[in-house]
Amino acid sequence: MARDQRYRGGAVRLGGIGPWERLKNGPEAMQVAVALNAVIHKRHSGLDGGTIEETRRTIASQLFRKKLPFTGDQLAGPIRAWAEQPHLQYGMAGLSMIGAAERLLDGQAPEGALRGALEKLRRRLTPLLANQPSGEFDKKLLARVKALLEPDLGNRRALPPGPFAQSLAPWLATLDATDRDAWRALLAYAAGAGDKSRPASKWVAGGQQLVDAIGEAVVAAQLVAWMEATTPDPAKVDLSLDILKGLVWLASAWVQPGLTGAVGRFAERCFRKVPDVGARSVKLGNAALWALSASADVDAAAAELFRLRTRLKLPSTSKLLDELLTTMAGRLGRSLADLEEGALPTFGLARDGMSTHRLGEFTASIVVDAADVEIRWQTEDKRSLKTVPAAVQRDHKAELTSIRQAAKDIEAARAAQALRLEQSWLEDRHWDASTWRRIFLDHPLRRQVAHALIWRFEGPDGAFDAMPQGDCLLTLSGVTPIPAAGTVRLWHPLDSDPEDVLAWRDRIVALDLTQPIKQAHREIYVLTDAERSTDTYSNRFAAHILRQHQFRALCHARGWSFDFLGGWDSDSIPTRPVPHHRIHIEYYVDPVHDGQRSAAYVPLHLTTDRIRFLDNEGRAVSLETVPPIIFSEMLRDVDLFVSVTSVANDPAWTDGGPDGRFGDYWRSWAFGELGQSAETRRTLIAAIVPKLAIADRLEVTDKALIVQGQRHSYAVHFGSANIQILPSKRYLCIVPGRPGKHSETIKLPFTGDSLVSIILSKAFLLVDESKITDRTILAQL
Repeated sequence: MARDQRYRGGAVRLGGIGPWERLKNGPEAMQVAVALNAVIHKRHSGLDGGTIEETRRTIASQLFRKKLPFTGDQLAGPIRAWAEQPHLQYGMAGLSMIGAAERLLDGQAPEGALRGALEKLRRRLTPLLANQPSGEFDKKLLARVKALLEPDLGNRRALPPGPFAQSLAPWLATLDATDRDAWRALLAYAAGAGDKSRPASKWVAGGQQLVDAIGEAVVAAQLVAWMEATTPDPAKVDLSLDILKGLVWLASAWVQPGLTGAVGRFAERCFRKVPDVGARSVKLGNAALWALSASADVDAAAAELFRLRTRLKLPSTSKLLDELLTTMAGRLGRSLADLEEGALPTFGLARDGMSTHRLGEFTASIVVDAADVEIRWQTEDKRSLKTVPAAVQRDHKAELTSIRQAAKDIEAARAAQALRLEQSWLEDRHWDASTWRRIFLDHPLRRQVAHALIWRFEGPDGAFDAMPQGDCLLTLSGVTPIPAAGTVRLWHPLDSDPEDVLAWRDRIVALDLTQPIKQAHREIYVLTDAERSTDTYSNRFAAHILRQHQFRALCHARGWSFDFLGGWDSDSIPTRPVPHHRIHIEYYVDPVHDGQRSAAYVPLHLTTDRIRFLDNEGRAVSLETVPPIIFSEMLRDVDLFVSVTSVANDPAWTDGGPDGRFGDYWRSWAFGELGQSAETRRTLIAAIVPKLAIADRLEVTDKALIVQGQRHSYAVHFGSANIQILPSKRYLCIVPGRPGKHSETIKLPFTGDSLVSIILSKAFLLVDESKITDRTILAQL
């Protein structure tokens, strides 16, 4: 076979090749002969020889997987040849041969030549694994060979080796003989999930019989406990985690309290990255995602998948989630939007966003508002308690754990709903009035979120903006009924004149609301004359120095794709697609090659360049043709990247970083002109300052909050939160710690801007230096 598009990185694709199509549909005897010849044929060397060898292995692997009539003597030859190879080079073809032997023997002990070949392979593998680090492939191979040679192990229901299985031994020992045997049978069966990517329906049905022998509710509760207690370690191979994989697959058929949320949390934990290693367990994470997509608990599972789509940013995982959700929606005969909007469970909440739970003499209330979820405690006589009662912690441990987990699940769902609404601007999402009322006002969780947001109502008589208030709407001019017809979408500041935007900001503050997303106070970005001149690109955020690792993490969190740039042959442009408008944005960056590097030789810093919008054919489009909200939202992302990851925010760069080479940049941006997000922050702080107890010691200027202390005056920059001692403009380094008591009492009208609290906390700290105990700070004063 020529080296062409069918050969990629050591893998050969046979589909569509004429001779292969004729072979796989030909006589079985011919397929058997080709399989045996392909796997034991003399190995070629060189590039083309390597391609031929890979082709032979692929053919052999495919044929050995088929249920062909191999005999024991026929299989013995290639297995023995495999054991005699210097480096056990058959790979997946070898595993396919073992699979053929398993089908042939079907639980019976091997005899004759086949037994001798398997014994030889076991003797070859055993010292090999003992004398050198081995991966999961080799360990599983040895376990399967041993099971073929000692089929009684299967009858004794032996569990695969590994720390997880070892942790189950003490628990199994506490069960009576009947229960222990039932559990061993189920666990051994679950371990058979192995390397399969999806379970067969026949396998799920067989496992369900073993589950029913124990009790579905009992197994589900135990599985939840195991998932909560298990954190896969990617640096350590544990074959016995296949038990969890199989149980999670079987759980797709159950509807049990707390199970679906536990599977979602387990998936999230499996995909959590370990620095310089990667995800904890992609295999287990994918198994959990599949189980959710096939779950009998449809609405709760769909809600978990949509939540995970906002949390898991690895490109391959995001793609898998989209595929699973699309398949799930198709199976149910619903659109993706309908599935998402109908999936969110009520979590037992009442219309006011509360659920109450009686625990002895006390009542726990889970309370949901637009920006948070909390648990409140009361005595029988309605007295509020600040902490969990000791009697509850002592006598109601299981119920307390359940309530706390429910609150976490509700908060995760609330945050996901807020994020999806924020994304609605990019998707141009809107609802007819009756659907909007059903989805947002009639749902006890979404209702709390919707009541803190501004909506645009459009009908034949025009458009108006309002916030829900009870079952009516509150406009800037008064109260009005909810229209029976028309469309509704989330209001954006670009929808209104500046005067109305300011009025809405004042209304949010007057109502003492914290919006779940930054809406009324949202930064807006409009085309500048310079951008109209350049037409197809913007230099608004060029010439910055960013921290690459932090920048990449923030890119992924905001839905952008970007891989590390380094000293090797790497090429990655930070990109965010906007599918609804058939465009995407690119933000050009380059690594600082001659600067600092990580242990993995990745440059620590990037320099930034222009921004462009491109169509689906990769052609740059005029910035004036980009919808204003899309332009604003995408530049807001870029502003966030710069303001968060710039070295101007790093106190260690006060001297310009290594060799002082970026000193001018640090000084110009750490205390320089304000960007749009900093301008919004300045406006908000200017509104807050008059309400503070220290207002007479504060002054809001163009760039900084001036604080009059006992020793000095200080300028706290609205963009970077960096501090200068006045009048000398000497830099004062104060690294933010935990929020202080003063910042906790300041209620902000939106979530997500920690710099507001940091700036105000620094102001409270600096008004009286005599209360400062930190020696590092005192030494600078």
